Amino acid sequence: MDLDDLRWFLVLAETEHVTEAAGRLHIDQSTLSRALRRLEKSAGSELFDRGHGRLRLNDAGRVLRRHARRALDELDTARDRIAALAEPADDTLALVCAPSLGAWLVPGLLTAYRQEAPRARITLRQDAAEHVLSLLLEGAVDAAVTAPRPADDRIGWLPLGEEPLHLAVPERHRFADRTRVRLAELADERVIIMRRALGLREVTCEVFHRAAVTPSVAAEADDVATIMAMVAAGLGVSLVPAGGGAPTASGVRLVPLADANAHRQVGLAWREGRAMTPATRRFRTFAAQRATAVEAARAHGLSEPA
Repeated sequence: MDLDDLRWFLVLAETEHVTEAAGRLHIDQSTLSRALRRLEKSAGSELFDRGHGRLRLNDAGRVLRRHARRALDELDTARDRIAALAEPADDTLALVCAPSLGAWLVPGLLTAYRQEAPRARITLRQDAAEHVLSLLLEGAVDAAVTAPRPADDRIGWLPLGEEPLHLAVPERHRFADRTRVRLAELADERVIIMRRALGLREVTCEVFHRAAVTPSVAAEADDVATIMAMVAAGLGVSLVPAGGGAPTASGVRLVPLADANAHRQVGLAWREGRAMTPATRRFRTFAAQRATAVEAARAHGLSEPA
């Protein structure tokens, strides 16, 4: 099977319309139709049900789509790894993340990538959450680890994982010895949150909204460390990242939340419409594969891949 034929097939499988697919691929409809016939001859089966001027992907087509995606991803990975062997010394990935993300996911992701590509050069910087996307849009960095997903169509985004949120309470609080707490139980609590324009503030508000809870905001802070100090002082309770983003603080207990939506989605962001460096493309491919492997491992009750 020809690689271009497979790539074109994936677009056709998505659109199920020859004219639309050909337009997206910038090729003639007749060229696309011939490619489809070659694929069907090679597969020994029709890949679409035809009728009423449209195509419908059939069972054979769905099988080929699944394996074609996997095969093309593997070939892209092989090409990137071969290119990495001759990678110029100045091909560096500039990555940025907010402080609350620097202790979760990012260290493990970078360690695993260095094992995969030991010659890769990565510069990692932390910056205030409200500056991370500005750095990305300005071209000061190649990629960013962010949460939540940016609401900006200039930014591409790849989900990497979900980080649970825990409830931070003073050690003598009524919830301190609980194994789990429901968000609905916080209706009468004073809540400390991040100030506006910070990613964790947006996540916290969304989590409360989905639980139909309107928090009574007692204070706002610029970082998680300050929030933890306020909690320890008895000024209120707070939702904080569970994966290491919340620094330990004397006098504070972290209690898991029972609500299914009590987490934040973390992902890799890049600037759309800008030529992606080879280093960035290779890292994005690796991050996607690792995220898939981690999700599969968790689904089977296994530990995360090294």
